[in-house]
Amino acid sequence: MTLLEALYDAYVRPLNLQLSWRLNESSRNRLLLAGALPAIVIAGQITAAALSYIFSPSELYYGEFLEGGPGEFWRLLYRATTTLSVLQPAAVGALFFAGMRRWSRDEGSWMLLVGAALAGVAILLGCMATVVLTATEDQDLIDDLRVNLVSTQIAQAFGFLSVGFFFVAYRGLAPDTRSGPRTRLRRSEATPPSLPRHSGALVCALHAFAPCG
Repeated sequence: MTLLEALYDAYVRPLNLQLSWRLNESSRNRLLLAGALPAIVIAGQITAAALSYIFSPSELYYGEFLEGGPGEFWRLLYRATTTLSVLQPAAVGALFFAGMRRWSRDEGSWMLLVGAALAGVAILLGCMATVVLTATEDQDLIDDLRVNLVSTQIAQAFGFLSVGFFFVAYRGLAPDTRSGPRTRLRRSEATPPSLPRHSGALVCALHAFAPCG
Protein backbone atom coordinates (compact mmCIF):
# COMPACT_ATOMS: atom_id res chain seq x y z
CA MET A 1 0.00 0.00 0.00
CA THR A 2 1.40 3.37 -1.02
CA LEU A 3 1.41 6.47 1.13
CA LEU A 4 -1.40 8.07 -0.89
CA GLU A 5 -3.57 4.98 -0.53
CA ALA A 6 -2.94 4.90 3.22
CA LEU A 7 -3.87 8.60 3.53
CA TYR A 8 -6.99 8.02 1.44
CA ASP A 9 -8.09 5.07 3.59
CA ALA A 10 -7.38 6.96 6.80
CA TYR A 11 -8.96 10.35 6.03
CA VAL A 12 -11.06 10.33 2.85
CA ARG A 13 -12.77 6.94 2.75
CA PRO A 14 -14.46 7.34 6.19
CA LEU A 15 -16.15 10.50 4.90
CA ASN A 16 -18.12 8.40 2.40
CA LEU A 17 -18.21 11.26 -0.10
CA GLN A 18 -20.64 10.91 -2.98
CA LEU A 19 -19.35 13.41 -5.50
CA SER A 20 -21.31 14.62 -8.48
CA TRP A 21 -20.14 16.97 -11.21
CA ARG A 22 -23.22 17.87 -13.24
CA LEU A 23 -23.95 21.59 -13.15
CA ASN A 24 -26.80 23.52 -14.65
CA GLU A 25 -26.68 27.19 -15.57
CA SER A 26 -27.96 28.32 -12.18
CA SER A 27 -25.30 26.29 -10.35
CA ARG A 28 -22.54 27.63 -12.57
CA ASN A 29 -23.66 31.18 -11.89
CA ARG A 30 -23.66 30.53 -8.14
CA LEU A 31 -20.15 29.10 -8.27
CA LEU A 32 -18.86 32.00 -10.34
CA LEU A 33 -20.46 34.56 -8.05
CA ALA A 34 -19.19 32.93 -4.86
CA GLY A 35 -15.67 32.49 -6.25
CA ALA A 36 -15.35 35.92 -7.90
CA LEU A 37 -13.46 37.66 -5.09
CA PRO A 38 -11.25 34.63 -4.27
CA ALA A 39 -10.46 34.33 -7.99
CA ILE A 40 -9.25 37.95 -8.03
CA VAL A 41 -6.95 37.27 -5.08
CA ILE A 42 -5.61 34.07 -6.67
CA ALA A 43 -5.02 35.79 -10.01
CA GLY A 44 -3.20 38.60 -8.23
CA GLN A 45 -0.91 36.17 -6.41
CA ILE A 46 -0.07 34.26 -9.60
CA THR A 47 0.54 37.46 -11.60
CA ALA A 48 2.79 38.91 -8.90
CA ALA A 49 4.74 35.65 -8.72
CA ALA A 50 5.24 35.56 -12.49
CA LEU A 51 6.42 39.17 -12.60
CA SER A 52 8.82 38.61 -9.71
CA TYR A 53 10.49 35.79 -11.68
CA ILE A 54 10.60 37.75 -14.95
CA PHE A 55 11.97 40.87 -13.27
CA SER A 56 13.66 41.27 -9.92
CA PRO A 57 11.60 42.86 -7.14
CA SER A 58 14.05 45.76 -6.93
CA GLU A 59 13.54 46.47 -10.63
CA LEU A 60 9.78 46.37 -10.22
CA TYR A 61 9.83 48.77 -7.29
CA TYR A 62 12.66 51.07 -8.37
CA GLY A 63 12.79 50.47 -12.12
CA GLU A 64 12.17 54.13 -12.90
CA PHE A 65 15.65 54.89 -11.60
CA LEU A 66 17.34 52.11 -13.59
CA GLU A 67 18.22 51.97 -17.25
CA GLY A 68 16.59 49.14 -19.16
CA GLY A 69 14.27 48.31 -16.29
CA PRO A 70 10.64 47.20 -16.67
CA GLY A 71 8.19 49.71 -18.06
CA GLU A 72 5.75 51.70 -15.99
CA PHE A 73 2.90 49.34 -16.86
CA TRP A 74 4.69 46.33 -15.36
CA ARG A 75 5.65 48.25 -12.24
CA LEU A 76 2.09 49.41 -11.67
CA LEU A 77 0.74 45.95 -12.36
CA TYR A 78 3.13 44.39 -9.85
CA ARG A 79 2.21 46.90 -7.16
CA ALA A 80 -1.49 46.38 -7.80
CA THR A 81 -1.30 42.59 -7.68
CA THR A 82 0.80 42.54 -4.52
CA THR A 83 -1.65 44.93 -2.85
CA LEU A 84 -4.57 42.63 -3.67
CA SER A 85 -3.33 40.29 -0.94
CA VAL A 86 -5.11 42.50 1.62
CA LEU A 87 -8.40 41.13 0.25
CA GLN A 88 -7.72 37.61 1.51
CA PRO A 89 -9.82 37.93 4.70
CA ALA A 90 -12.65 39.53 2.72
CA ALA A 91 -12.53 36.70 0.17
CA VAL A 92 -12.78 34.05 2.90
CA GLY A 93 -15.59 36.01 4.52
CA ALA A 94 -17.45 36.11 1.20
CA LEU A 95 -17.17 32.33 0.93
CA PHE A 96 -18.52 31.86 4.46
CA PHE A 97 -21.37 34.26 3.67
CA ALA A 98 -22.16 32.28 0.52
CA GLY A 99 -22.13 29.08 2.58
CA MET A 100 -24.88 30.31 4.88
CA ARG A 101 -27.48 28.93 2.48
CA ARG A 102 -27.76 25.31 1.41
CA TRP A 103 -25.67 24.16 -1.56
CA SER A 104 -26.29 21.19 -3.82
CA ARG A 105 -24.06 18.12 -3.95
CA ASP A 106 -22.83 19.04 -7.43
CA GLU A 107 -21.80 22.52 -6.30
CA GLY A 108 -20.18 21.15 -3.15
CA SER A 109 -18.16 18.69 -5.22
CA TRP A 110 -16.64 21.47 -7.31
CA MET A 111 -15.94 23.57 -4.24
CA LEU A 112 -14.21 20.59 -2.64
CA LEU A 113 -12.07 20.16 -5.76
CA VAL A 114 -11.00 23.82 -5.75
CA GLY A 115 -10.30 23.78 -2.02
CA ALA A 116 -8.24 20.59 -2.29
CA ALA A 117 -6.21 22.07 -5.17
CA LEU A 118 -5.49 25.26 -3.21
CA ALA A 119 -4.59 23.31 -0.08
CA GLY A 120 -2.30 21.01 -2.09
CA VAL A 121 -0.42 23.94 -3.63
CA ALA A 122 -0.15 25.61 -0.21
CA ILE A 123 1.27 22.46 1.39
CA LEU A 124 3.75 21.93 -1.46
CA LEU A 125 5.06 25.49 -1.47
CA GLY A 126 5.09 25.68 2.31
CA CYS A 127 7.15 22.51 2.60
CA MET A 128 9.53 23.71 -0.10
CA ALA A 129 10.02 27.05 1.63
CA THR A 130 10.60 25.31 4.95
CA VAL A 131 13.24 23.02 3.46
CA VAL A 132 15.07 25.86 1.69
CA LEU A 133 15.06 28.22 4.66
CA THR A 134 16.18 25.41 6.98
CA ALA A 135 18.85 23.87 4.76
CA THR A 136 20.66 27.01 3.65
CA GLU A 137 21.53 30.46 4.83
CA ASP A 138 22.68 31.64 1.42
CA GLN A 139 20.62 34.79 0.94
CA ASP A 140 21.41 34.94 -2.77
CA LEU A 141 19.93 31.46 -3.30
CA ILE A 142 16.90 32.35 -1.22
CA ASP A 143 16.38 35.51 -3.26
CA ASP A 144 16.86 33.66 -6.55
CA LEU A 145 14.20 31.12 -5.59
CA ARG A 146 11.90 33.92 -4.41
CA VAL A 147 11.13 31.95 -1.27
CA ASN A 148 10.11 34.87 0.92
CA LEU A 149 8.35 36.83 -1.82
CA VAL A 150 6.55 34.02 -3.65
CA SER A 151 6.49 30.62 -1.94
CA THR A 152 5.55 31.70 1.56
CA GLN A 153 3.02 34.30 0.43
CA ILE A 154 1.25 31.99 -2.00
CA ALA A 155 1.25 29.17 0.54
CA GLN A 156 -0.35 31.43 3.13
CA ALA A 157 -2.89 32.92 0.72
CA PHE A 158 -3.96 29.64 -0.88
CA GLY A 159 -4.16 27.84 2.46
CA PHE A 160 -6.31 30.63 3.87
CA LEU A 161 -8.66 30.62 0.89
CA SER A 162 -9.01 26.83 0.94
CA VAL A 163 -10.74 27.12 4.32
CA GLY A 164 -13.59 29.06 2.74
CA PHE A 165 -13.93 26.64 -0.16
CA PHE A 166 -13.96 23.67 2.21
CA PHE A 167 -16.72 25.28 4.23
CA VAL A 168 -18.93 25.73 1.17
CA ALA A 169 -18.11 22.15 0.13
CA TYR A 170 -19.22 20.95 3.55
CA ARG A 171 -22.53 22.77 3.13
CA GLY A 172 -23.14 20.87 -0.09
CA LEU A 173 -21.77 17.44 0.77
CA ALA A 174 -22.73 17.00 4.43
CA PRO A 175 -25.79 14.79 5.01
CA ASP A 176 -28.93 16.77 5.63
CA THR A 177 -29.66 16.26 9.30
CA ARG A 178 -31.95 19.21 9.65
CA SER A 179 -35.33 18.57 11.16
CA GLY A 180 -38.30 20.71 11.98
CA PRO A 181 -38.26 22.90 15.07
CA ARG A 182 -38.94 21.00 18.23
CA THR A 183 -41.27 22.64 20.70
CA ARG A 184 -40.99 21.36 24.24
CA LEU A 185 -44.06 21.98 26.38
CA ARG A 186 -43.81 22.72 30.02
CA ARG A 187 -45.00 20.07 32.42
CA SER A 188 -47.91 22.24 33.45
CA GLU A 189 -48.89 22.88 29.82
CA ALA A 190 -48.75 19.24 28.78
CA THR A 191 -52.11 17.63 28.04
CA PRO A 192 -53.00 15.19 30.84
CA PRO A 193 -53.55 11.61 29.74
CA SER A 194 -57.14 10.64 29.17
CA LEU A 195 -58.64 8.25 31.73
CA PRO A 196 -61.17 5.53 31.05
CA ARG A 197 -64.78 6.10 32.06
CA HIS A 198 -64.67 3.74 35.07
CA SER A 199 -61.65 5.49 36.52
CA GLY A 200 -63.86 7.82 38.62
CA ALA A 201 -65.18 4.99 40.77
CA LEU A 202 -61.73 3.52 41.16
CA VAL A 203 -60.32 6.83 42.34
CA CYS A 204 -63.11 7.21 44.89
CA ALA A 205 -62.47 3.70 46.20
CA LEU A 206 -58.76 4.37 46.65
CA HIS A 207 -59.31 7.76 48.26
CA ALA A 208 -61.99 6.88 50.78
CA PHE A 209 -61.53 10.04 52.73
CA ALA A 210 -61.75 12.31 49.71
CA PRO A 211 -65.18 13.55 48.73
CA CYS A 212 -66.44 12.33 45.41
CA GLY A 213 -68.41 14.80 43.32
